[in-house]
Amino acid sequence: LALTLALSLAAPAWAATPEEAQDSAQLLYNLGLFQGSGTNEDGSPRFALERAPTRAEAVTILVRLLGAEEAAQAQTWTTPFTDVPDWCRPYVAYAYAQGYTKGMDEKGGIFGTNDTLTAGQYVTFLLRALGYRDSGEAPDFTWDTALERAVELGVLTPGEEAMLTSETFLRAQVVYLSYFALDAPCQDGSGTLLERLVSGGVLDGAVASVVRSGVEVSRLP
Repeated sequence: LALTLALSLAAPAWAATPEEAQDSAQLLYNLGLFQGSGTNEDGSPRFALERAPTRAEAVTILVRLLGAEEAAQAQTWTTPFTDVPDWCRPYVAYAYAQGYTKGMDEKGGIFGTNDTLTAGQYVTFLLRALGYRDSGEAPDFTWDTALERAVELGVLTPGEEAMLTSETFLRAQVVYLSYFALDAPCQDGSGTLLERLVSGGVLDGAVASVVRSGVEVSRLP
């Protein structure tokens, strides 16, 4: 399995071209942490990376990245949201229960399922999932400073922050952020997200070793 992944996880640079974006998505797909939006005629996954993501899609991607899809689907969840359809309800409700996402209005009744996702919103989701707090006493960040604080916390690089504030936010950028979030430090000092997935049994250690040391993946400095 490790050898197969080593051959198939070709090292992509940042998705400057559609081909490179496709390679980045394939990395996560091969690890079982990302799914496509459909299937091509040849049976390969279709990722729709050129399309702007919705908030519902982003939360679904986040839950899968965290290896929590089975847990999300294993329970009947409830949320205060009135605009969440059945297809994404387990993911949105799980993320809400874990504190990864909140509603779009003061009362929390609107999730914004079909609203276009922003870079700041997805980085906020990632920071919360890594254990960083944006509420309570002495929060680690605030929603309007998520990108800046993510750089200070070592989750983003300065080049990535500049990219996210200057380019249209598409599913390609979601894939990029999701992949490099695997190397992001968790707030509690327990290691990176990838190490947490390995210790939690989501990923096999041999596969994780291939991803971390057997594949050269470049990112914006």
